[in-house]
Amino acid sequence: MTIKRPKPTRAEYERTIIELRAQLASTYHFASKELPKATELKGSGVLLTLHALGGREIIPPVVIRDGLSENTINTLQHDIGRSYAEAIALKPKVRPTV
Repeated sequence: MTIKRPKPTRAEYERTIIELRAQLASTYHFASKELPKATELKGSGVLLTLHALGGREIIPPVVIRDGLSENTINTLQHDIGRSYAEAIALKPKVRPTV
């Protein structure tokens, strides 16, 4: 007897799309470029939430008031740069068509 798997829900498809787009090299590039602007939020804040791939929430939404510190931005840029390097290093090899 074959057990049928339930079809993925729309929310699961949308999460998959977000996760795939988030792993594009261009996404890393633009995130790193825009990240320093997160210090320019006096009187406002940054909404932070962390999710693991697959959707598990690591940190629920929390507001960091007055923007991110330079230490946080430098650390995030380092991690984004590391992820960017991994993203561009894993280029698929194309087989020639015969």
